[in-house]
Amino acid sequence: MTGWTLSWNGLRTVVELELKQRVRSRRWIWALVGWFVVIGLISWLIVAATDQVRGGGASDYSAGAMAFGMITYFVLGMGLLIAPAFTATSINGDRSAGTLATLQATRLSALELATGKLVAAWLAAAVFLVVALPFIAWSMLLGNISFWQVLVTFAVVFAEVAVVCAIGLGWSALVSRPAGSTFLTYFSVVVLTAITVIVVGMLALLVTRPEPVRVWGLNPADDAAYQLEVERYWQEHPEGGDEPPPPVTKCTWYNDTESVSHLDQIWWILAANPFVVVADAAPLPPGSAANLSDYRQLNSDPLALLRWGVRRMAIPPALERDRCTPLYDSLPGYTVEWDSGGTPRVYTSGGTLVNVSPVQVQPVNVENPIWPWGLGANVLLGAVFFWVAVRRLSVPYGTLPSGTRVA
Repeated sequence: MTGWTLSWNGLRTVVELELKQRVRSRRWIWALVGWFVVIGLISWLIVAATDQVRGGGASDYSAGAMAFGMITYFVLGMGLLIAPAFTATSINGDRSAGTLATLQATRLSALELATGKLVAAWLAAAVFLVVALPFIAWSMLLGNISFWQVLVTFAVVFAEVAVVCAIGLGWSALVSRPAGSTFLTYFSVVVLTAITVIVVGMLALLVTRPEPVRVWGLNPADDAAYQLEVERYWQEHPEGGDEPPPPVTKCTWYNDTESVSHLDQIWWILAANPFVVVADAAPLPPGSAANLSDYRQLNSDPLALLRWGVRRMAIPPALERDRCTPLYDSLPGYTVEWDSGGTPRVYTSGGTLVNVSPVQVQPVNVENPIWPWGLGANVLLGAVFFWVAVRRLSVPYGTLPSGTRVA
């Protein structure tokens, strides 16, 4: 048995053996039926929710984007849970059953065995993802979701599932007991998805510190006088009245101290999170890449929301604050709008401009993609585990754990 040779006939032989071994029972069919029913039910609930959003005045595209994003997150999450079931016991399970040594005694190489097991597991997991395609098409009908967006998004989803399959294959080669390799594979998925978020949340406390900031607003004396003026207005107009309260005219710059979180120092921990990778890779409609903040506010797109959140974390914190514009939020007769540059403007109900904030909001764009780095890190991690699997399948063996069955 050679180690690192790869031929089409050898690869096809291993893939066929793996698929026949794992897909020949009727439980596979019932699993697909159950998966189809579950994802259909979840998709129906998502679509019903988006119909409520549409009924509330949202555009067709907004409803379609919400449905597509939620279904994508659900399919990705379930795919990451299903994938370990196909590889977490692929090697140690065959070794315990005494069937692995038979294959190792043939002319099949260790690389052919590992690659065949990985491809077969990935194809089996991909079947569950393909079952979700009718519901993806359903979300496309709700709005202007392009075929290109679906293709790119699910190509990245399939890649992430392949990475998890490789991780499970590596653990099944390293750990002699199937229960241990299964636990470690699922734990690896939890680390990539949930624990990275928890770590960022905890580290956020360590990168938060008091810093001087420049504030555009009312100084304490003017703020107290303005609050008395507003209180007097509500006493005279308990129902709001026809005339709005007087505008805030004494806003000025002053210095203050505030707790500032430097999330730009720790955001990269989320770059390899599969959900962040998929969200950042999903194509956007034309014109929305220049200012992701505007697109996020105008459309209920969960993929864009996560992409915006991570990219916003990567921007160094601004040291200027606008405490003048928020004063208008609770006042009747005024409307706060944001221009294309993210600067808030205050208008009266008659359309008269009364305030423009001098605090510039830095737009969040997608000029520098994050997902190639995150996906690359995941692929590298999967490649390391795959290499471990090939090394552990090579014969003659080195030192095996006590109690390990060979044949």
